[in-house]
Amino acid sequence: MICIKDPKSYLEKDFAYHADMLDAFLEEGTQVLYSEEDGVMLRIGKRGPYAISAKTDEAMKKMAGMIAEKRYMAVVRPFKFLPEFFEIKGKPAETMPCYQAAYKGKEPVPEYEVPGIEFRPLTEENLSFVRKNYDDDEEYMKSRIEYGMIGAFDEKGNCAGFIGFHGEGSMGLLTVLPEFRRKGIGIALEAKNLNRRLSEGRIPFGHVVVGNEKSEGLQKKIGMEFSDKIVTWVFSDFE
Repeated sequence: MICIKDPKSYLEKDFAYHADMLDAFLEEGTQVLYSEEDGVMLRIGKRGPYAISAKTDEAMKKMAGMIAEKRYMAVVRPFKFLPEFFEIKGKPAETMPCYQAAYKGKEPVPEYEVPGIEFRPLTEENLSFVRKNYDDDEEYMKSRIEYGMIGAFDEKGNCAGFIGFHGEGSMGLLTVLPEFRRKGIGIALEAKNLNRRLSEGRIPFGHVVVGNEKSEGLQKKIGMEFSDKIVTWVFSDFE
């Protein structure tokens, strides 16, 4: 472990770009694996993904070399240093470039009411619905419901949509069924999720895949600030 400089002073220079890493210090078990003038590397939570920010290719190479697992996830910045350092047996890692959005304020955002819609926590009874409409990974989606997901329900008790948090702390999982769209459900769910994060003393942040203009517009509407540089999810040997 290399940790000489204060990692927060490095990260705070660009809040939106590093919001996930700053929030990680509030996650139990987060480790600082590298902290120097040329970059910072964290392991989020007890066994969560890595988070890397590097100023030079040499720093990126050094930090990438500290990952021992063949199967891992990492949030890496910047993208230009990725290809030659994140390979497994000569096979390039799968990548997903995103813009990071973060809420810098401390005051809650206004919440929205939607006529005919009730918002309440999801339970394990909703697991099959969530798996069908977002991700079929039973263990992961069950863990997200247990952590806390909010559902939107119509007057007949039908679930119109939901939102939650990913394992590393980002706001996400937002889904609104087609027949319930354009009613304001998405932004209402987003506001409730953001305010929950604030109430926990955490930094609300999320990742928007490059090119998803609809999601980007929603985040901006609710007051999220975007990084002007790309962060990239790296999935290595996760087939």
